[in-house]
Amino acid sequence: MFFQKYSLRMKLVWSALLCILIPLIIIYFFTNYFTRDIILEKAISSAENTLKVTKTEINGVFEQTLELSNFVLMSSEIRQMLLVNRDELTTSEKKQDYNLSYSRLSGTLDDLFAPKDDFYVTILGNNGYIYTNYSYSEFNPNIFYKKEWFPLLNNMPVFSSYWQGENFNYNKNSAHWITIGRPIKRALNNSIGYVIVNVNERMIRSRLVNDANQTMILIDDKGTVISHADPTEIGKKMSWWSENGNPRTIEIEDKKYIYVEQWLESNDWRVVSLIPYSAAIAKNNQVLFISFIVQALFFTLFFVVLIILISALTKPIRNLSNFVTTIGEGQLDARNGIRGPNEVGRLARTIDQMLDRIESMFEQIEREQAMKRKAELEMLQSQINPHFMFNLLNSIRLNILDQGDKENAQLISSLSSLLRMTINRDNELISLQEEVNTVGHYVKLMNFRHANQVVLVNDFDEECGKLLVPRFMIQPLIENAIIHGFEQFDGQIVIEANCTYIEETLFLRISVRDNGKGMSQEKLDKLKKVRLNMEEETVATGVDKIKGFSGIGVSNVVQRLQLIHGRLFRFDVQSEPDVGTVIIMEFPSK
Repeated sequence: MFFQKYSLRMKLVWSALLCILIPLIIIYFFTNYFTRDIILEKAISSAENTLKVTKTEINGVFEQTLELSNFVLMSSEIRQMLLVNRDELTTSEKKQDYNLSYSRLSGTLDDLFAPKDDFYVTILGNNGYIYTNYSYSEFNPNIFYKKEWFPLLNNMPVFSSYWQGENFNYNKNSAHWITIGRPIKRALNNSIGYVIVNVNERMIRSRLVNDANQTMILIDDKGTVISHADPTEIGKKMSWWSENGNPRTIEIEDKKYIYVEQWLESNDWRVVSLIPYSAAIAKNNQVLFISFIVQALFFTLFFVVLIILISALTKPIRNLSNFVTTIGEGQLDARNGIRGPNEVGRLARTIDQMLDRIESMFEQIEREQAMKRKAELEMLQSQINPHFMFNLLNSIRLNILDQGDKENAQLISSLSSLLRMTINRDNELISLQEEVNTVGHYVKLMNFRHANQVVLVNDFDEECGKLLVPRFMIQPLIENAIIHGFEQFDGQIVIEANCTYIEETLFLRISVRDNGKGMSQEKLDKLKKVRLNMEEETVATGVDKIKGFSGIGVSNVVQRLQLIHGRLFRFDVQSEPDVGTVIIMEFPSK
């Protein structure tokens, strides 16, 4: 369908272009597919090397933290200070010695733990001894006793460490800190105090790589973020985290990442590297794109040469096409003169022969047109007689009406209207109201003919009456009801109509209901076959091929509506013996 609107030359050009582009695209995608794993391995290897350097730097910070706490654990002077029971200092001499030792030890610790913005050291003794390298006004060390993890220190082995990431407000400056807590124990494994070292998280953050091509995160053994380039992410648990590690590639918020991790020796924490997959293969795509461009240039050169050859080969066809265009403009006396042993030459010769035959056919068509015009004039003349008959009937009606016979005058008026509607075939569609008026004239004549009284009731509003329906759509149904439903006795026929919108389409629903004798189930089933096009003969309450006054049977009504509206037309018949019959039709309005 795409190529049908193009000339043969353009079809050949497009075909050549497709034969060039398709292999080129296939080569590109196959190359990209087979080199993807290699690029992925290189990206993982590069990320691991970068991560090892970062891991070494982070371990250096944590080892410095452990060295500070190890000094406290190994100091005999600190142990002696933590073992002193100040309630036993009863004499002034003992109190003086204690204060002297406290001052000397504090000076030593101050020299070692000089005030630093990134390391805060706290020593807590069970005997009430407290040392900090910061002022109490900056932070109250007794807060540590209220931490949930603090009781865990009592059950930890000697020289073991507890690591925790938290928020502290040192010097009225809230920040993220990494806390290491260690118990100070005697030989009996009883805790005599605790050393707590807090490291500012920014020391770790500064060592984490964070850019558009790579993001590093420090997480604990539960998947909680300890350090991140974005401080708002600290403390959140990563949904993609797995205790047993993750595969090489993971998806986070519908984006694919290369995942690499390194475990820290100091604790069970790990440093994670996330590299966008698209960034990792960007270089590979760049190389493939350059290769694709080079190949495309060579293919373009080949394509230009091919177009030149196609133009030379299709030149006779173009000339023939131009000649056909000239013929299409009305110059039927022209001839192409193209000859040759090939297909184009034979086609050109055939076209010239065809033009010769067309000229002879024109003469025949002119004769037929003259005969057709003569037949139309005769048909117009034949219409004079029906109009004469209508005028004559109208004059008779007026004469009878002048003599006071209104009933017969009305009958002649109904007959004249019905004959006029029957003969006038100009409009296939008429309004529903006009169709019902015609049916009303028909009922009057049938009542006069059979000396019975059939009452016709119309039940629809003015808007429905304006909708267009096929001519003589209802009259065959009324005729069946009078002849076969009432068997020429009295009865009532009700025509109902209503309009309904279904999916923005206005549907007209018409029902014709009578209170005649009805029909059996067998006859009802037979009649419904008309709707399914299962029988070709007309079946109407058991009478075959009834046409009646209008020459249109019930089956023809159904077939006409099916041809006009297709599957949108709905037809149904409901009947019950001694109760009556209802015929329902539904179709889109015009």
